[in-house]
Amino acid sequence: MFRTNVLMTAPVMAILMCGTAQAALTADQVWADLQAAAVSGGMKITVATEVPGDGELTLNGVTITPDGKPAIATISEVSIVEQDDGSVAFFPGEIRLENTGPGKVTITHDELSVSAFEDAGGLGYGFDADSLTVAVNIVEGANLFDGTFDLIAAGGRYTRGTDALGLEMSADQLVYNFTQKDPSLGIDSVSSSDTADLALTGELTLPEGINLMSLQDTPAFISAVRAGLGISFEATQGISTGEAVENNPMMPVSVAYTAAPGTTSVTANADVFDVSTTVEGLDLTLRPPMVPMPVTATTGAFGVGMAMPVTTGEEAGEYGLQITMENLVLDDAAWGMIDAGNVLEHGPLDVALDLGGLVKVDVLDLMLAGETGAPPASTPEMQSLDIRTLAIQALGAMATGTGSFTFDNSMVAMGGPPLPVGTADVRVEGGNKLIDGLLAMGVLTQEDAMGARMMMAMFGQPAGEDVLTSKIEAREGGSIFVNGQQIQ
Repeated sequence: MFRTNVLMTAPVMAILMCGTAQAALTADQVWADLQAAAVSGGMKITVATEVPGDGELTLNGVTITPDGKPAIATISEVSIVEQDDGSVAFFPGEIRLENTGPGKVTITHDELSVSAFEDAGGLGYGFDADSLTVAVNIVEGANLFDGTFDLIAAGGRYTRGTDALGLEMSADQLVYNFTQKDPSLGIDSVSSSDTADLALTGELTLPEGINLMSLQDTPAFISAVRAGLGISFEATQGISTGEAVENNPMMPVSVAYTAAPGTTSVTANADVFDVSTTVEGLDLTLRPPMVPMPVTATTGAFGVGMAMPVTTGEEAGEYGLQITMENLVLDDAAWGMIDAGNVLEHGPLDVALDLGGLVKVDVLDLMLAGETGAPPASTPEMQSLDIRTLAIQALGAMATGTGSFTFDNSMVAMGGPPLPVGTADVRVEGGNKLIDGLLAMGVLTQEDAMGARMMMAMFGQPAGEDVLTSKIEAREGGSIFVNGQQIQ
């Protein structure tokens, strides 16, 4: 697959994050401030001509260049105009992100304005645009990526506090369309998406003396995180629709979807990494290969959440994993492909998982060891696992479980596994009925079905019609009991 070096343009934004406040904002002062910020970050801003005016400055042929490297961005023209409220506004022309690879990135806009204003920790910035369009075109041999990403009615504000950078951004609409081809992998696809009502709020915490432009390698980044570098943000979106068509001669397929509003939040610092995503629902239409009609699936709310400590020291930190999916329903066409004889129950699928516990870990140390090849200074230790919720309902059967375990890590230093100590309770309803259905469909052979029933009889205790329960005990020394019977 081909690749692009778009990430190398990130320092362009970092320039805006390094400004210092001035006693009064004028076009000349803000322009000088940006130049100084670029130099301090290892960059240089040059212009072909500067045209001064009354309370304004026009820059033609603006180029942003890292020290000793080719230019990474050019702007055809920038007008810097002093405003009545004491701020200074920028009105840029076409923005092009240069690329050392076989592609190009161009940013065009309608009525884009960027304002600079005095803030507690330096210059703050805001922007408004009727539209912003990012066009990406990469051609490398027979490989192609061609796409456009459009933000409609977009605006945002970047502020500098004394110890943190704040970001707010919103857009009425995000639309993207792209085509991708890679004959070596059989990829020939077209995708499009239209999402309404986007909003993002976030904060980047900066340790004193940290320059974002200096974080170019893993050790520098780890040092900054240990000193207090961190980020937190929440993003929301409204209804999203999209379509993808894969023109693969072996397995052509097309997918269309409508997603209900959703929220994503992330917190990452030296103490914790916490990410969660929830969506209120999804409608999916899929046209598999060699199928005369599309199949559809709908879901209620679903979400994924994960939290873990980053550095714990001597005291263990909490971790957790949550997965939920409510009311996944397939239409008759989908069930016709799976169960044409209508043998199984075609009710909705529900999944709920909630795990948590305590762990000792130093993720930053593990990152540094992976970078340098040196052994890590500490070994991660799982302290406990709590199965708070485990529930799966599908095909007329249901499995539920809860449990709690601690771990003996005395053998870990010698290469042994952590040994669990604790109990779990499991309940299965409708297991035999599901086996009967799979046997009737031909998914299971008689031997497979007999083996499954024997396992259920060995490890389950009857608790009603087609209901089995099991108590699993992990005892000290590594022995395991099921319903009082030792199996290990």
